[in-house]
Amino acid sequence: LKFRLARAGGGAEALQTASGGLSPPLGRHRRGAMRALAALRALVAAFIAAAYLAAGEDGEDPTCAADSSGEACRGEAASASAAAGAAATKRAPAPAVRIPSSQASLIAQEVDALKGIIQTSQERIRLLTELHEALESGKELPIPDTHVRALLENMPLLSEVAGDLGRTIPTAAPEDYLVSKAVIPLDEEATFVRFMPLRSSRASTSSSSSHSSSAPLPSALLITAREDGAVRVFTPAGELALAFSAGHDHPITHMSVAPSHEEYLLATCDSGGIIRVHRASVRPRRLSKEEKNSRRISTDEKVSQHLGASLNVTMQLHRQMEVPSDGDGPASSVTALALAQQGGNKYLLAGDAAGRVNVFTRNGTLRGQIDATLSPGRGVDALSATSSGTIFVSGHDWGYLDLDKMGVTHMECTGFLGELSTAVLDSQQSTRVIAADEQGTVWILSTKNKRECRVDMGYAPSATHAPIELASTRGYIIAYEPSTPGGGLASVVALNTSTLIKSRSVAGKGPDFVLPPPDHSVVWRKVRPAARAWAMHKRVKEGDLLAFLSEEGKEVEVLELLMQAQSPPPADNLGNFKMPVIAVAVVLVLGYQYLKQKGKGGGAGGGLGALGALAGGGSRGKFDFGDDLASKLKNKRSLAGLKGRKF
Repeated sequence: LKFRLARAGGGAEALQTASGGLSPPLGRHRRGAMRALAALRALVAAFIAAAYLAAGEDGEDPTCAADSSGEACRGEAASASAAAGAAATKRAPAPAVRIPSSQASLIAQEVDALKGIIQTSQERIRLLTELHEALESGKELPIPDTHVRALLENMPLLSEVAGDLGRTIPTAAPEDYLVSKAVIPLDEEATFVRFMPLRSSRASTSSSSSHSSSAPLPSALLITAREDGAVRVFTPAGELALAFSAGHDHPITHMSVAPSHEEYLLATCDSGGIIRVHRASVRPRRLSKEEKNSRRISTDEKVSQHLGASLNVTMQLHRQMEVPSDGDGPASSVTALALAQQGGNKYLLAGDAAGRVNVFTRNGTLRGQIDATLSPGRGVDALSATSSGTIFVSGHDWGYLDLDKMGVTHMECTGFLGELSTAVLDSQQSTRVIAADEQGTVWILSTKNKRECRVDMGYAPSATHAPIELASTRGYIIAYEPSTPGGGLASVVALNTSTLIKSRSVAGKGPDFVLPPPDHSVVWRKVRPAARAWAMHKRVKEGDLLAFLSEEGKEVEVLELLMQAQSPPPADNLGNFKMPVIAVAVVLVLGYQYLKQKGKGGGAGGGLGALGALAGGGSRGKFDFGDDLASKLKNKRSLAGLKGRKF
């Protein structure tokens, strides 16, 4: 107790000593505060001393041993631990455990959740029904008119649109594949545009120096025609090569060119049923002797001859034909025109409104008529001819034409229920047909022996729309949509056909199995101004050409299509037999060399001699090949030369 009082007094003195250096007014206040603090500490010390004295009066030693083994110590320890626990509880309250008021199984809880969803859905249905009735009745609502129209307008099903989203969105930009080559202005309005394929100048057999030094021929000529019969011939670069008149008395309704480059033929048909075929002659432009002499002696400024026209194109009338009339009445109007070939024979086909195909031979005579359609009163809608075959389309009816036997094979495809609007033959496989139905959906049909048909693949209905026109190229389908649903613009679409590579692996799944379209069916889509007509020319070592005649008919744009199909690697027919075959060949070569060296060492005349010795049992007989056969043959020839001579 004396020690604690001494500490309290010493502390006060120390504070008093420390505050002696302050200023007089501030020092007096500090010294007063220090005295009050010292008195408080003394009071606390007196209270503690009284507590110790009270404990001593009970006769118990207030001190504890180091091991705390006394009963009082144990009580004090327990009290201290309890006080510490209470203090800890006050400092960090324990988290409260939430006891659920009610319990249920998982199935019951799921059922309750579904009932809540049903109740919410019914409430939404009620509200939407009231909104629909209010909009239909014309009740004024605080929403814009555009929103009202959007809510009441018929739209495609969102579920189908979302499901086909991956098959309708283009995966690439059209600018990466389409390159504008030329824009050809026309003086007068044109109606038709076609490409006429030409032979490559490298395939020419001419060996003249003048021909070899001239510019090479283009792969095709671009031909435009007007309804009055005026025809213009251009190069793909836009150079005018020839202008002539087809010689029709009535407006031209159809134009067609020969599909192959063996013969350059142009056919035009007018509304009166008259068909005129012109033969073209194309060669590099060369100066005649008179022109060369005049250029040599001329004193005018000379201009390079390569700056002028590079081609010399001429057109001559080849044949004129007329579609036969129906008895005493007028002839049926021509609805389709095509130049075709089969078995080395060339034909001209004219489909009419009565559903017949008129077949003309090369010399212009009518060979016969084929009743193509099975539906009475339905005309021939389209004719597609290639070097491998000819097909026709007439509504629900379509099939192959046998021009040599004057027959028709109607096709019915398994898995296809619709009406075809157009169809073309695949440029890579003659037994494959690319078609589009009346809704504009594109289908790929496979025909076996031109008799059996099945659906190979159908594209998403929302990928393309009607009306639509099709063309085939390597690995892709080029579809032209003349007008979009909004009108005013057209679209050119490239569809992917890479899934057809796997058709053989799934061929065993039955005739009703249809290949799903690729996940990215639309490669690119090009929106462009509407065109009156368009054409496509396929090239082998270069990009394909596309030509679009403007809607006004006063301009032609030529585009180059730069798309390459990735073909699968060729299959290895040997497979695992390649290494064994190579090993056997190496062993045979080594064995032959061993026998040859052994025969030389034994003087048996080489390896053949050793083999002969083995065959002859070691004796030199008629199977002995050890002799020099070349010397024997030489002696025999010399003896034959002496035969019959007199000595």
